[in-house]
Amino acid sequence: MIKPFIWIALLVSVTPLLLTGCSGNTFGVKEVAFTPPPPPTDEQTQIFVFREDSAFGGARKFSIINNDTIVGVVTPGTFTHYTVKSGENEVVAYMSPSPLTHLRVLHNPGKTIYLFCHMGYTTGIFIKEIDEEKAKALMQTFKYTEIAVKAARAKMDYKQYYDNLYR
Repeated sequence: MIKPFIWIALLVSVTPLLLTGCSGNTFGVKEVAFTPPPPPTDEQTQIFVFREDSAFGGARKFSIINNDTIVGVVTPGTFTHYTVKSGENEVVAYMSPSPLTHLRVLHNPGKTIYLFCHMGYTTGIFIKEIDEEKAKALMQTFKYTEIAVKAARAKMDYKQYYDNLYR
């Protein structure tokens, strides 16, 4: 039989871990009603990121990083969007402590790019570009997410990292 003071010590030491693990919402992610954004200018590229509606282990949510800036957080069956200066942009799906997958979006001035994050046991873990028709269909069923903490910096510049890795 375990003595009462051991139960109390166990409760005191485990409770903070459970509370911080369950309440981690570093960037203030929330589901909100989607309002279509204005089209990008000739110097911008608009990027939509959709996350497959499947559970994959503990990957309930992950950050979307563009080069070195956290631009969104997606959970299963959600999407987010952002607009960046046109050029080479490294889109990274990140779950601490490392990136899960990435895709380089090339120079697309004035265009909207739609990306789909596969995250499943049978589909694999990767990002691919999808067409506008498929994206519009997904917008009807997926929920839209935004983050309250805008333009937070990632721990590293992933564009530079992948440039060094692959070139």
